[in-house]
Amino acid sequence: MRVVAPDCVYALYISDELLTHGGETRGRDNIRAALTEVRIDFEYVLYRPYNVVLDGDVCRYRVEFMYRHRRSGEMLNGNLRFLMQVRDGLIVRADEYHDRAMVEAFLRLFNAPQA
Repeated sequence: MRVVAPDCVYALYISDELLTHGGETRGRDNIRAALTEVRIDFEYVLYRPYNVVLDGDVCRYRVEFMYRHRRSGEMLNGNLRFLMQVRDGLIVRADEYHDRAMVEAFLRLFNAPQA
């Protein structure tokens, strides 16, 4: 969080109806809370960044991931893309792109409230 600007915007392009921290989150403290929620919901088994491209104040990269959904024990894996905008050494915007249909289908199957 040391490199996140106080007024940073984090956009996770997943429905906020399926994931409370989906959509846009503004501000370092709110981003910290959203990322903490992710770690509560999922255990990171693999998180491997690759194809990092720097172009001025923009950093683009892909991530191979494998997460274990803590409540169900089911695995969610794939690749995602990140686009980060940096100003004065701090991240001012982070856009995270998943295979939205796949992730949202997973959330519908395994994130529903348990009876």
